[in-house]
Amino acid sequence: MIRHISLVILPLLSGCSAGHTNWPEWRGAERTGATDEKAVVTSWSQDGDNLLWKAPIGGRTTPILMDGRLYLIGPVGKAEHLQERVVCLDADSGRMLWEHRFNVFLTTIVEDRVGWTSLVGDPETGYVYAHGTGGMFYCFDRDGNVIWRRSLTEMYNRVSGYGGRVQSPIIDEDRVIISFISANWGDHRVPGHRYLAMDKKTGDVIWWAKPGVKHLDATYSIPAVAVINGVRQLIGANGDGHIYGMKARTGEMLWDFKLSKRGINSSVVVDGNYVYASHSEENYTTSEMGSVLCIDASLTGDITERGLVWRKDGITAGYASPAIANGRLYVADNAANLYCMDAKSGRQLWEYRMGRVTKGSPTITADGVIYVGTVNGRFLILKDAGDHCEELDVESFSVPSGAIVEIYGSPIVADGRVYFMTRYDTYCLGRAGGRAMVAGRSRTGQGAAEAEPDPTKPATVLVVPGEVTLSPGEKVQFTTRLFDVNGRRIDSRPAKWSVGGVQGTIEQGEGGDGDFAAGGEQQFSAGVVQAMVGDLKGTARVRVSPTMPMKADFDDMAVGKTPPGWVGVGGKSQLVTVDGNIALQKLAEQPSVPFMRMYAYSGPPIAGGYTVQCDLMGKAKEGRRKTRPDMGLINSRYELIFLGKERALRIVSWSPIPRLQKEVPFDWKTDVWYQTKFRVDIRDGQGLIRAKAWPRGETEPRDWQVEVVDPCPNTEGSPGLYGYSKGTTARKHGAPTFYDNYQVYAND
Repeated sequence: MIRHISLVILPLLSGCSAGHTNWPEWRGAERTGATDEKAVVTSWSQDGDNLLWKAPIGGRTTPILMDGRLYLIGPVGKAEHLQERVVCLDADSGRMLWEHRFNVFLTTIVEDRVGWTSLVGDPETGYVYAHGTGGMFYCFDRDGNVIWRRSLTEMYNRVSGYGGRVQSPIIDEDRVIISFISANWGDHRVPGHRYLAMDKKTGDVIWWAKPGVKHLDATYSIPAVAVINGVRQLIGANGDGHIYGMKARTGEMLWDFKLSKRGINSSVVVDGNYVYASHSEENYTTSEMGSVLCIDASLTGDITERGLVWRKDGITAGYASPAIANGRLYVADNAANLYCMDAKSGRQLWEYRMGRVTKGSPTITADGVIYVGTVNGRFLILKDAGDHCEELDVESFSVPSGAIVEIYGSPIVADGRVYFMTRYDTYCLGRAGGRAMVAGRSRTGQGAAEAEPDPTKPATVLVVPGEVTLSPGEKVQFTTRLFDVNGRRIDSRPAKWSVGGVQGTIEQGEGGDGDFAAGGEQQFSAGVVQAMVGDLKGTARVRVSPTMPMKADFDDMAVGKTPPGWVGVGGKSQLVTVDGNIALQKLAEQPSVPFMRMYAYSGPPIAGGYTVQCDLMGKAKEGRRKTRPDMGLINSRYELIFLGKERALRIVSWSPIPRLQKEVPFDWKTDVWYQTKFRVDIRDGQGLIRAKAWPRGETEPRDWQVEVVDPCPNTEGSPGLYGYSKGTTARKHGAPTFYDNYQVYAND
């Protein structure tokens, strides 16, 4: 929802000049954490000295600034009304211009970790992009209108852990790029840290990339873009502990540097050909914890040894990201020690103790003033004095209860102002009437010249859109994009089109495009559309999902496989024969949590007002204690769960809080099939969520057994299945669940 508010939220001083400098990404336009401006503010007070305004809207992130507007993301509301929101403030006054609130769903992330992502803005279009905790990806215009949106969780099985480690997007040319852990259908069934590039104007998939080996952790590192040796590179720290360089326009890997034995959270910065990185886990090559290093990104292949320029092990900087300015690298470690190093040699120039815990990254001005916050509620203004660090100003924050007011994000500096967020407020620092003073400084390699396109050396063909979900009979036009060996786009050439796996036909369209029509007659199917341009092959992932009424008894599907195109079933389920019929079994073989719990989505999000019906059966794990599984259905981002241990039926939304929950006793038996209905109605701005279950073959109960009203309803969502295989260990299988006669239909 969008709320436009005209209330001035506490302007403290006026007379500021209108802002014209953009800070469209969390580390600035060049993604270095540095600014061309000299510091205007070197001291301030919470009572008003150099405090231009304060708005009672807080969070755990870094705001962005575009065209005089400040944008941020964070939690809002209480109890059933607890949500996430994107907020737009007037940068001159702090007045709220609009907000867009949305629910959090289908995640184990708790409220304390909501709003850790950063927004990104596109100066070309004025659009602002947000990745929500529940996986909703939004594109807004400057006035808060939704241009397009995607549910990364329901469409691509974006995985999130309870720790809140979800990624922030970046903009590069015509692409908005984000990475996340996922395990999807088809050739994406193997879990991994993937990068997704979408058309920034439409949300169409341009390319997918999975450069890494098996991921170890969910992370929140944000990639950077730079031109190195004439090639435009996307450079990112990965969930497998490696750092990768990829061709920015195609996602193809250029180089690999093995750094850590766990996933990397801090982001890289780039200067010229050099990439600077840090982490706080065990090093890949030694048993020491943490490192800061410089990599030569002009090389290709495995550059773990060849690409190392310098390295300082033992510095545990795993959350805050480095900043680079004036030939110096600034790194804040986890224990709030700030290091300054010579960027070329790695020689340490000074070290300064800031507090106890740091997760936000420092921001550096052209004259060496440093703005940085700490988790223990301190905001510091420091000065790089050459061989030591000078403390210019420190402000500590608290609330009447005495609790610490945390600072997780980074400050931004633009037009002589400093903006930053605490957990509860947003601040704008500056001098009344003050203007920015810009100093020249050496630019980073992001402005280097690219190699000229070479049409004689075509190397890569992409099919766009690179992934689609269609209904039977729906049509889509595919196009090809051709690139040379350096990742520069060149003129396309005629393609030969074909279809593999998915039901449908493709014809040669005008200009060589491929005109695809989905088939299937209300059947599930998934596969690829392929384009051959000479000897080069490009593919697009295509799945066909039936419209309502949707039915799947699984009898027309292959045993040992998974339902075609279903999201979230790979590695977690398989089709098996039960009582002479084919049913879907939730496997209970993998002891790790990502495999023990299944959220399976049969299709894309659809408008609320439908019922999910299915037969469910759970079996107990044999042993001294017969462990029972949890099993259930998903409807409009609500979960209906048969609780095994508690012998109950539960309806829940955003389960770790829970935002909304209702359960009733239900002594269900193992080895018994239960027909189950899960219905959601949206009426008068509220959600009515109801469910019932009964032994298969018996008369359906007249009354709903569990129902709850949601004053802040989910108004859409993918239908699907839920399962949790309790009792699974490395030595013994856990308690399995079976599903049959799946249906989705509109409510009467």
